[in-house]
Amino acid sequence: MLFFEQCLNFLIPPRCLMCDKIVLDAERVCADCFKQLHFIDKPYCSQCSRPFMSSVEAGRESICSECQESSVFWQNCRAAFVYNDGFKRLIMPLKYNDQYKSLRFISNFMYRSAQDLIDQADYIIPVPLHKKRLRYRQYNQSALLAWQLRQRGNITVLPMALLRVKETIILGHLNKAERQLVLQNAFVFNPKYEQRLKNKRVILIDDVMTTGSTIKECALTLLGAGVKHIDVLVAARVA
Repeated sequence: MLFFEQCLNFLIPPRCLMCDKIVLDAERVCADCFKQLHFIDKPYCSQCSRPFMSSVEAGRESICSECQESSVFWQNCRAAFVYNDGFKRLIMPLKYNDQYKSLRFISNFMYRSAQDLIDQADYIIPVPLHKKRLRYRQYNQSALLAWQLRQRGNITVLPMALLRVKETIILGHLNKAERQLVLQNAFVFNPKYEQRLKNKRVILIDDVMTTGSTIKECALTLLGAGVKHIDVLVAARVA
């Protein structure tokens, strides 16, 4: 298999996921592009994964001021990357152009940032798309990331446990309060999974966390269905 891959790489050289420059291994980024990616390492807020400038700013609790002042319905939150222009070049082709080549690269760093949470969880649940958007796009990028994590963590994915029943506008231009209003009652729990998920520990998966409004609505829906413990894992966090 290794010899075959070496021959293939010789005939069709692998290219950087971000700039298309030739690289040594497939599904990688070149050194210059790698520098554009900002990884989230400690210290960060344990509730929303927003990076702190220093351990002094993080304090003893490691909870940012915004999370201290608002209700959070999950226990831990992890993000692999800061959402910046570099990360956009990784995620945008996956979200909108049917290009899956960055999946393994992104999910590897997601797994690295939350391996301990994955090891303790019973199930992974991706944030769902509305059926109309799913029909148009043909896939849910959060579900694809969840399946990649399953391969690394040997954990069951339940892509239909949450259903998005309210078709919402694109949220990118909205502030937190506006997002919460739009997302109200957007998700329901699939009753087929009620007994399976009661008193269980799950990880909610999404690609990008901006204000946390989508995750909040999903978490409230799961808690209302009897899920005991929720952690959150996203590919990137808007900081």
